[in-house]
Amino acid sequence: MKSIAALAGLLVSMSATAYQPGELILRSGAATVSPDTGSSALFLDGSELAGTAVDVEDGTALGLTGTYMLTGQWGVELVAASPFSHDIEVQGLGQPLALGDTSHLPPTLLLQWYPRLGGSPLQPYLGLGVNYTAFFDEQVDGAANELFAALGATGEADLSLENSVGLAVEAGVDFSFGQDRRWLLNMSVLWMDIDTEAEVHVPGVGTIAADVELDPLVTVAGLGYRF
Repeated sequence: MKSIAALAGLLVSMSATAYQPGELILRSGAATVSPDTGSSALFLDGSELAGTAVDVEDGTALGLTGTYMLTGQWGVELVAASPFSHDIEVQGLGQPLALGDTSHLPPTLLLQWYPRLGGSPLQPYLGLGVNYTAFFDEQVDGAANELFAALGATGEADLSLENSVGLAVEAGVDFSFGQDRRWLLNMSVLWMDIDTEAEVHVPGVGTIAADVELDPLVTVAGLGYRF
């Protein structure tokens, strides 16, 4: 009888750990976007400014994801976040020039695969999908406007970045705990293909443009719950 009870307890534990069709998994945590920036030289009205490039700094925000389990091993995840903010610099003009900053939102849709690990509290997963990055609230730094004024600008410069659509790849792991193992400690890493064109319109001077590849790693650490 004790053996039967132990086996029944093991089966209950395994079923509580395994993700089930129809479950909704919500996760949230600190998300850091670390761009692997690659940039063309800057061009002023089509003329190359040799030796120049754009660099984009890291940004951290609240990451939010929701996964709907289609089966016990396949799910669809929507990645969202509060706005990220990034400082933008220009290299190649002697000292780095603080050009400005931008905010962005990176909604991403992923198909996820959850391999079975029996009754283990660890549940890894992989995801593949598409990312849409929307840039907004672009601002030109005061130091950059001072430089443009010295070059003959007749007003403040305006910065704009094109929105981007690209591939997204994800790897993550949940550690389940608590009653019925429904609470989750979560860590994940996403790579996103983000390309944009940055333009600075300087009244009286011209338009400065560069093609920028951001291609960031997004690291997330936080909590989740299975409903």
